[in-house]
Parts: sequence; C-alpha cells; structure tokens
Amino acid sequence: MALQATLTMTQVPTVSQVSVKIEVQTTLNVSAYVARQKANRFLIMQAGDQLCAGEPELAIGSVMYWRVPVFYAPGQRGNLGTVGQVLVNTETGEVLLADGLTAADLMERAEILYARIAL
Repeated sequence: MALQATLTMTQVPTVSQVSVKIEVQTTLNVSAYVARQKANRFLIMQAGDQLCAGEPELAIGSVMYWRVPVFYAPGQRGNLGTVGQVLVNTETGEVLLADGLTAADLMERAEILYARIAL
C-alpha cells in the first residue's frame, strides 16, 4: 500500500518547482483495514446500514488519522455517491465525523443523492 500525504497550500504559482520532504514518527496502532471496519461500525450505529466506508487514506497533520470516505449505497442501487468522511485516529482508534458534520447531515446528503437519482 502506498502512503499519501495531503498538503493544503493557499498560494502556489502556476509554474513552480516544489520540493517537499516529510519525516513523521508515530505509532500506527490502527491499520487501514481496521480503520475501515471501525468506520463501518460507527456508521451503522450512528446512521443506519445504507452508508458504508470506502478506502482509507492516511492524513498527516498534528494528529495522524485515516480519512475514510462515506458512501450512500442503498440496497439494490449500489453506490450513489459520497456523502462525507469519517476520521479514525491512528493511535487511539477514535472515530469521528469530518468537517463538523453530524449523522443527520450525512443522511440529509444521502436523501439529496437519492432524489437526484429518482428523477
């Protein structure tokens, strides 16, 4: 598995030479596989069984966590799209919703996706 670091840069010239070196030392107590399991359990407990976790990516910051996309996948229709993200702490395994969203927000986004498909 290739690890990926996401950097947010507000001002980068369109033509530029960039060199980035990152060295991070931490204990990864939670693998990507376990992070996805934890995310799915969290989603079932908080929002029901029509939301599911996607493939985690490692996000490096002041705290390292697995960023797991949340998909709306109702029954026979399959994956209709992304409704949010779950964060899983790589050291503690703590799970929380990203971007200040709530389970109700995820379900509202899922309803919007479903309405678009039903049209």
